[in-house]
Amino acid sequence: MAKVFTGKVSIPGENIEEYFEALKQAEKEREPFKTYLECLRDDFYDSLLEKYTENTANKHTGTITMFIEFLCRQTDVSSIEEITKGIANTHFRSWYKRKVWDNATENDLKVGIKKFFEFLAKEKGIENNKVLQKKKT
Repeated sequence: MAKVFTGKVSIPGENIEEYFEALKQAEKEREPFKTYLECLRDDFYDSLLEKYTENTANKHTGTITMFIEFLCRQTDVSSIEEITKGIANTHFRSWYKRKVWDNATENDLKVGIKKFFEFLAKEKGIENNKVLQKKKT
């Protein structure tokens, strides 16, 4: 099951270089997944422009950009199917409120995530019923 990393880490001064090296290695390992998500985000943006104004498309895409950062830095998720409802909603919104300075409301975040997962299901054939709160039939 996917994990969300929370809390603080205490690194002794003599181990700081090893810690930075481990961070670089983890980032390198996550790079293919991050690139994949960014490509999906770009397709999502293009899809939004067909229906909404550029301002609305930018708002939703900005939410997804931060969601990608959250997934790659705060979770061990390695595929879209592993994302749980709790990761996409509760954990992401909590992280967002602590880490991002903007005027996005909880509803803005919820709508952006929902539209992204609906886009994935409809346009890309990538379904995550856990996030969309649908039961498999």
